Amino acid sequence: MHLLAFRFSAMGDVALTVPALRGVLNSNPELKITLVTNAAFIPMFYGIERLEVYGVRLNEYKGLRGLRKLYKELVKHEEWNAVIDLHSVMRTWILSGFFKLGKIPVFSIDKGREEKAELVNQKQKTLKQLKHSTQRYLDVFQAYGIEGKLESGELIQPMPDAVARLQNFFTSNGLSKTGKWLGLAPFSKHPQKTWPIEKIRDLLLKLTEDKETQIFLLGGPEESHQLKELAKAYKNCWNMAGVFSLEEEIALMYELDEVIAMDSFNMHLAALCNRKVVSIWGGTHRFAGFGPLNDNEKHIVEIPVEKLECRPCSAFGNKPCHRGDLACLEQIQVSDVINKLQI
Repeated sequence: MHLLAFRFSAMGDVALTVPALRGVLNSNPELKITLVTNAAFIPMFYGIERLEVYGVRLNEYKGLRGLRKLYKELVKHEEWNAVIDLHSVMRTWILSGFFKLGKIPVFSIDKGREEKAELVNQKQKTLKQLKHSTQRYLDVFQAYGIEGKLESGELIQPMPDAVARLQNFFTSNGLSKTGKWLGLAPFSKHPQKTWPIEKIRDLLLKLTEDKETQIFLLGGPEESHQLKELAKAYKNCWNMAGVFSLEEEIALMYELDEVIAMDSFNMHLAALCNRKVVSIWGGTHRFAGFGPLNDNEKHIVEIPVEKLECRPCSAFGNKPCHRGDLACLEQIQVSDVINKLQI
């Protein structure tokens, strides 16, 4: 049996497919899955048996004509028993439509859009734990009749070549592990999920009091300039943004004792590598189904909803602050983060 699955973005959401993909493949030894996703995300799926990652660059498949081109490629690539749409957006609806016309059954994720809208409704909020995204992914396979369970532990594995390159970096920079090594990912896609930079500076000042602690700053290439400036300002700080590829960042996760991150891709990556993650939450909430895995929800730093009833104001962090002061982030203190690190 060979299934075709889609999940193109966002990076953290694609990473969260791993527990479900591993689970259904481990439970069904006759099953093969081909996942169509952004080519840049391929390293997250290294070492998963019977999983093929069909990496694409979406700018090569623009519009209806481009999606028709991708459909034709996939039809030629393999004979499919079914299509598993783990994304459920316009792009995958169109692709799924082509497959339906070709008599291939399609099963699509239920994202719980109405439930999430109720969760963030400022007039009449329904505050309850919704399904985690990983369970929603698993549900799509189960709708087709494929059983399995969500996997846990070290789910995203490092590539050996990346491990070797990482060790060369350590050697060339005179780094050897004596004290604690921390990862710090201070940014997120949206301001409503990003702790103020002044507080990040105060945190770094506190963390670097221990001369044995090394801090590795994590982020995307677009954040490299700010992270370079932070690395220059504090001892034992290393900027990894724009220096390491995703492959090396995955390998680095296995060298870190703990990671501090916003509600962001790096939070999910660290958790899926089974690191301890202290995550800082503002306008979003784990109840929307995006909490960090591997027992890391207990390390969340947030202002309780009982103290700030406007939380959550957005399922994804892309809505403006209702109060206009980002109190959910401003009220979090450096000591709150330090306390979680020490647990």
